[in-house]
Amino acid sequence: MMSGVLVILALLIAPYVRPYLAQRSQVAEGKEDLVRLQQQVDALQTQRDRWNDPDYVKAQARSRLHMVMPGEVGYVNLEPGRRTTARTDPRSAAAAVPPGSNQAWYGTLWQSVRSAGTPTPPVPAPTPVTP
Repeated sequence: MMSGVLVILALLIAPYVRPYLAQRSQVAEGKEDLVRLQQQVDALQTQRDRWNDPDYVKAQARSRLHMVMPGEVGYVNLEPGRRTTARTDPRSAAAAVPPGSNQAWYGTLWQSVRSAGTPTPPVPAPTPVTP
């Protein structure tokens, strides 16, 4: 008799257990997302606070843009052996050539302009095959 009551209770509760467990996992994922997003917000606020500091802005202008204050003299080291980064200067001609290509974009464009007026040779018609 008691086992029958337990079986009936189990059958009544079973449809509600699965959604409950799914909702718990969704809540846990939501909390993890909240923690991750809060960390991103904190990092962005820290970065914003740094950019609000005039000394930081001056330091970034000096290092990134090679700007100097009035009356100062700026020097740029042009020795190739002492470069710390291997990036190409975006203003150089080497930056216009995509990797794996021997021609710059403007060379490809000019070649396209030159060949635009020349007709292409006609494609020969296929010969019919007779059995």
